[in-house]
Amino acid sequence: MRVTLRAVQKSACLTALLFLAGIFTLAQDTEKKSSEPAPLPGCESKEITAGKEKGKQERFFPAPLPKVKEALTGALAALEFKVKKDSGNQIEASKRRHVGVFVGSGGETVVLRLAEAEEDGKKGTRVTGETKKGFVGRAGQKSWTNAVLDQTSCTLQKSGT
Repeated sequence: MRVTLRAVQKSACLTALLFLAGIFTLAQDTEKKSSEPAPLPGCESKEITAGKEKGKQERFFPAPLPKVKEALTGALAALEFKVKKDSGNQIEASKRRHVGVFVGSGGETVVLRLAEAEEDGKKGTRVTGETKKGFVGRAGQKSWTNAVLDQTSCTLQKSGT
């Protein structure tokens, strides 16, 4: 059996391509798992993930402002955000940057404004939020506002508020 140099080169190229394809697939799976943080205990039954929404998102919670603010802070921590500014009725938090399939993923900033409100005769808190994306890594960034508000809602329901 005679093996030519050309056959060896083709085999080596094919092996390298398969190896790189495996690494790429593994990187995608790892990024999917790591980009969606685990929900808080008791909120596992509801899928809480980032989305593609644009602009401001608003949600009314029939709970006092301090209670909602506490739940928001917990939701941000659970979704791996670090609070950068907390000035009374406004919270600004950002997500750590990481390298994944999209270089520079992460780095989003969520700005949340809280205000006392009334809806359908119930007093509570209205939260208006928006995810701001940076220029670097924009393709890999997501909108986290609804995920934060969903996590907050679950936390408040779990606490009986």
